[in-house]
Amino acid sequence: MLEAKNGAFYLDEQPFQILSGAIHYFRTVPEYWEDRLQKLKALGLNTVETYIPWNLHEPKKGQFRFSGIADVERFIESAHELGLYVIIRPSPYICAEWEMGGLPSWLLKESGTVLRSSDPVYLKHIEEYYDVLLPKFRPYLYQNGGPIIAMQIENEYGAYGNDQAYLSFFKEEYQKHGLDTFLFTSDGPEFIRQGSLPHVTTTLNFGSKADRAFQELEEMKPGSPKMVAEFWIGWFDYWTGKHHTRNAEDAAQVFKELLEKKSSVNFYMFHGGTNFGFMNGANHYDIYYPTITSYDYDSLLTENGEITEKYRAVKRTLSEYINVPEDYVSTITSREYGRNPSAYLIR
Repeated sequence: MLEAKNGAFYLDEQPFQILSGAIHYFRTVPEYWEDRLQKLKALGLNTVETYIPWNLHEPKKGQFRFSGIADVERFIESAHELGLYVIIRPSPYICAEWEMGGLPSWLLKESGTVLRSSDPVYLKHIEEYYDVLLPKFRPYLYQNGGPIIAMQIENEYGAYGNDQAYLSFFKEEYQKHGLDTFLFTSDGPEFIRQGSLPHVTTTLNFGSKADRAFQELEEMKPGSPKMVAEFWIGWFDYWTGKHHTRNAEDAAQVFKELLEKKSSVNFYMFHGGTNFGFMNGANHYDIYYPTITSYDYDSLLTENGEITEKYRAVKRTLSEYINVPEDYVSTITSREYGRNPSAYLIR
C-alpha cells in the first residue's frame, strides 16, 4: 500500500514518487480512453487521476448509470492493463468546472438542505449513493491486485467551509465500505488549515510559487510529504472570454522545480477533453461566467487528444530525472467523436 512517512511516499516500503496526470473519463469518449492513457504513459507518468461526478452516475434519485461514458470501472481496468496506478476523487462535490460541481440538481428539490455540510438530509443522500458507488472500487484497490493507490476526501473544502465532522464522515464511509487505502485532502495553500484532517495527508493545488506553498504546508504539518494534487498548467475558458494559455517552457520550468524538491505531482489537466451534454459548469464572481463546451484547458494534450509543445517540454524536463519511454504512435485516424455522439449526452 501507499504510505506517507519520513516526509516522503512509500509503495510496498519502497520510496515512490507519484507522477500523475488528470484524465476525466466523462470528458473523453470510451473509444479514446486507451489512446489518452497510452500518451500519459509515454510521457513517463506512472499514475492517472480522475474525479467521479455524482450527477453523471445518479442523474435522477435512485437511478444509477455506470455504462458507456459512465463506465468508470472500465476506465480503471484500462489504466491497469497499461500498468498505470490510479487515484480517484469520489467527492460529492468535485468543482472541475462541471455542472453544479458534480452535485445532482435533484438535491435542490428539498428546501432547506445545506449542501457540503453535516446536514443529515444531505449526508443520507450521499450514503445511499456511496452504497452503490464505493463497493465498485474495492476490487481495484492496490492491495487487492488492482491499480487504485489513493482516494481523496471531499475537494478543496477549505475554500468553502471548515466542518471537520463533515470531512470525517467521508473517512468513515470509506472505512465502512472496506476501502482501506491511502487518503488525502487537497486545497490551495491558503485554505489547507480549514480543509485538512489531523491524520490525513494534506496535498496542495497551485500552478506556481511552490516555495511559498510548501512553506504553508510545513508550518501546518511539519515533515509532511510534498505533493501537488493539482499542478495547474493551463486554465479553463468561459463564454465571451479569451482562450487561456500558458507558455510551455514556463510550465516545464515550474515542473522542474517540483522535481528538484522531490515533490509528487499530478498535472491538472493532462488531457481536458469535452463537456458533453451541456454539463459545462459556471462561476459567479462579479458577474456570471459560464464555462464553454471545450475543456481543452491548454493541457498537455489538445481537446481532440493531440500531443502539444507543452507535452514535449514536460517530457524533456522529466527525461533529466528518469528514463522516459518512446513516444506513443496513435492508431486513431478519425477525429470524430464515435459513431453515435448522442450516446454521450447526460440525460
